[in-house]
Amino acid sequence: MSSNTKLFRVNVPLHFVIPSVYIEKGPKDVALALRLGADALTYVQKKGADAMRQETHAEVMEQATRDFEEVMRDAAKQQEAVVCKLKQEKQKAEEAMRVAQIRLEALEVGVSDIRSQLQKEMKESSSDLIAAKDEQIVRLQQALDKAMDGVGKRVESLQQSMTKTLSSSKEKGALGETFMEGHLKRAYDCDIQVVSKGSETADIRMNRTAGSYFWEIKNYSRIVSTEEVNKFRRDLRLHPDVKGGILVSLRQGIVGKSRGGDIDVEFLDDGRFILFMCNFMHHDDPVFYLQTLRPFFDTIETMTKPIKDDAEAIRTLETKAVLISNLLRSHAVSVTKHKNSLVGHKKRTDAMFTEFNSYVLEAEAQIQTVLRVAMGSEEATTEVLTETETFLPSFVFRKERLSDCVDDKMREYVKWLLTAYEVREGAQLEIKDLIEKAKKDGYSEKWVRGAREDIFQETAWAKGSRYIQGLVLKIESISLGV
Repeated sequence: MSSNTKLFRVNVPLHFVIPSVYIEKGPKDVALALRLGADALTYVQKKGADAMRQETHAEVMEQATRDFEEVMRDAAKQQEAVVCKLKQEKQKAEEAMRVAQIRLEALEVGVSDIRSQLQKEMKESSSDLIAAKDEQIVRLQQALDKAMDGVGKRVESLQQSMTKTLSSSKEKGALGETFMEGHLKRAYDCDIQVVSKGSETADIRMNRTAGSYFWEIKNYSRIVSTEEVNKFRRDLRLHPDVKGGILVSLRQGIVGKSRGGDIDVEFLDDGRFILFMCNFMHHDDPVFYLQTLRPFFDTIETMTKPIKDDAEAIRTLETKAVLISNLLRSHAVSVTKHKNSLVGHKKRTDAMFTEFNSYVLEAEAQIQTVLRVAMGSEEATTEVLTETETFLPSFVFRKERLSDCVDDKMREYVKWLLTAYEVREGAQLEIKDLIEKAKKDGYSEKWVRGAREDIFQETAWAKGSRYIQGLVLKIESISLGV
């Protein structure tokens, strides 16, 4: 055996015949025959295993198919039984529903009949009740009117009786002074003093915070004469410390001053005023009538008293006096009209009072505005006219004009808003940015939020909202760092 060959032993069955190639051929051929034989055996065994595996898989699939079909047949039978049972239950439910529907329709018919009957009875009962209440209200109103007429006649009779009983004009004057003193104390929260016992003075001195006023009371059964008007003018000139005077005739007119509205005004040559009030006792509510003069006094006290000597200035004052007289009459009529509308609607007293109060404030703002124009300097007049002509966009602000803002601080705040912000539809401004900017200019957060309902429309600044609709910061304000 050479070095490049090897010897091995194999075991074969006893009856196996060894092929001649292993005996006759050399080592290479024997090795090749062994290799080919081994490969052939491996190939045959693999093919056999694959064939057996395929045959086994087909049998398994066939058996599984048979089992599945059997399960499906059982499931179909069970489903058919369940469906049949459900159909029977459905028929029973439909029958029960039909019976319930019939009962429900019968009940609805019964309820409809009962409702109609109740409505008919309630309508008849309500109509009877309303008619009875209306009749009762009419009777009470008639009784009240009759009683008020009786009281008015008694009061008038009592006044006439007291006037006739008093033997001297001094006693009549004392009665008028006492009567007017009580009304003034109820109308104004200030110091009221009777000074008629002094010489060359008026009957009553009213001391307000910003100045004093003379009140001359005439309780005559005749018209107040020119001589008495001139005497009051002379008394005012002797007391330059008072801002003006009011001459009141309780039951009659005043010579040259008895115009429509029973109120007139004139200015002295030093610029102070005299207010003439006629037929004071003829007003339904004298105290309320006095209270309507508050805007006149407020405006007088805020203006600087002009000292005029030349005739042209006096004519100008006389022209302004006519304007102010007309304004005071119009204001008194307007306020009285609103008051009467309040009295005529008793069931809405609270809501009407709020509305009435706003009317009064608006009326006072308007008359103050015109009085500022009539009595102020050229600069003040220009400012007031500018405020009057400044219209506020209705989709953002509640007021129609800037001059409608009664409170000075509120008016200045609206001016500030129009200066710092642009009004534009579709724009919006974050409220916290507005508050931060307002704080820098002296408006506190509490005040800004408190003024929301008085200044802004509900659609512009809704309660609880984070934004104000219709406002945007002006570009120039951003660039300047305002």
